[in-house]
Amino acid sequence: MAKSWTSDYKIVIMQKSLTIIGAGAWGSALAIILSDKFDNIFLNDRDKEIIKKLGKQHPVLSRPFTNNIILNHDISSVAKSEGILIATPSYVFSNVLENIKPHLNGQHHIAWATKGFDFHNKCFLHETFDKILPTYNACIISGPTFATEIVEKKPAAIVVASKNKITRDFWARTIQTNTLRAYTNIDIIGVQVGGSVKNIIAIAAGIASGLGFGANTQAALITRGLAEMTRLGVSLGAKKSTFQGLSGMGDLVLTCSDDLSRNRRFGKELANNNSPEKALNNIGATVEGFNALRLVIEISKKHQIEMPICEQVLSVVQGRNTPANAVNELLLREPHQE
Repeated sequence: MAKSWTSDYKIVIMQKSLTIIGAGAWGSALAIILSDKFDNIFLNDRDKEIIKKLGKQHPVLSRPFTNNIILNHDISSVAKSEGILIATPSYVFSNVLENIKPHLNGQHHIAWATKGFDFHNKCFLHETFDKILPTYNACIISGPTFATEIVEKKPAAIVVASKNKITRDFWARTIQTNTLRAYTNIDIIGVQVGGSVKNIIAIAAGIASGLGFGANTQAALITRGLAEMTRLGVSLGAKKSTFQGLSGMGDLVLTCSDDLSRNRRFGKELANNNSPEKALNNIGATVEGFNALRLVIEISKKHQIEMPICEQVLSVVQGRNTPANAVNELLLREPHQE
């Protein structure tokens, strides 16, 4: 008999608590789909107004919170949980770590579903994690997932990356459900590069879509975007094979192809000649590709890695180029071997 696609990690009620920090769409979606695996899930957000607005049902996801999902803004709840999952924007990641540090007892398992770099410290999130919490094992959860589809229990797959096997296995068992398949990986650099750079390529895809270009253009952007992502990742110590998987090609295709992606929608706003500020306001949520853009280009130049798509996105965001001219400049580059 064929095994179930989730058979590697048995789905069990864990009879313990989980804290999810960040009550946005993704953090809330994770709380909802994991609620039947825990006695209690503490869904935490530092913004009291967000907690108040959420009430009993997420306004975007249109799914009710079960009784064992406890919404709060008191970070001390992490002390009650074996697992702590961070689902905040990248720009507050280091602050979250500093805030939870006094409440840790050395026994917690900590992971994050945040995609991006630490822009303030100009480094990977795992480097910030290792600096602030050196006695814990870093773990990244990433992959091609939209929050709305996760709560609708549409089948999906995700990657759990850590250098420590115990940590990887803990979070794979934790995150996996009957409709969400967990795969493990040791390449924490590759998974982070994929989760960050794909957002920038998605902005480019949104620009192309907003200009009225078709599927041919999108296929070219995705394929050449993957090449840029891979070049950068390998230069930083990642494995090339990682970018052929869920956190590379998988996440790139998803984010570039559907308007559920904030980054793609941001690109379409730019194509309509909106300023970055107005585009961000129209999206009304964090656009991680915008946050990561300058640092990614800075890192690529430092390592002498060509990233023409990302560079053109930056030129548009900085007002040095129009969306149409940016696409034309990409097309007019000198031919070279693929």
